[in-house]
Amino acid sequence: MVAHNSNGLLSIHNQETEDETLWFTQKTGGFVDMFKGMGLNTDSFIASGKSSLQTYLSKFPIDIQLLLVHNVFTMEEDIVFSKQSKQPLFWCFCPNANYFISRLLPDLPMFLKAGADIVLGTDSLASNRQLSIWEEIQTLQKAFPEIQLQQFLQWATINGAKALKIDTQYGSFEKGKRPGVVNIKDGNANHFALI
Repeated sequence: MVAHNSNGLLSIHNQETEDETLWFTQKTGGFVDMFKGMGLNTDSFIASGKSSLQTYLSKFPIDIQLLLVHNVFTMEEDIVFSKQSKQPLFWCFCPNANYFISRLLPDLPMFLKAGADIVLGTDSLASNRQLSIWEEIQTLQKAFPEIQLQQFLQWATINGAKALKIDTQYGSFEKGKRPGVVNIKDGNANHFALI
């Protein structure tokens, strides 16, 4: 691993496609053609027979907090493995980008059952028509009506602040913090103001 200055955070696009799993488990799938098209020699890569997460997680120092983005093809055994590793990490879901890329969403009930630390994101305009966390919440509400709005709001606020290590400044209403405020009326975000 190359040493570099950081704030102790690292973001990784994790288990976004089935091809990622095929590459790490068998060295097959769409990544083979992608790497060839990029002119990259992959002869030195040996498939681990394990998921990408189970392959790379132990390679990071324990003082680096990871933000795993997408997680559409994450399996329950990956979450269990991550908890056993003691690596500080958050699972970031970008549902509108996921749906744009694969027409799939992560298995949120599986992550909830496993007690995963969840945050919400948007990815980028390359795979999303807008960058609105409220739109991400609405997409998830439609797909998972059994999950309460309060849970989604926690993922979008304090959990996100913790994942970015800025929860002493943002993410909740406490003296000395500067939270963003969204007025939600009848299920619609109709006003936004920063305090």
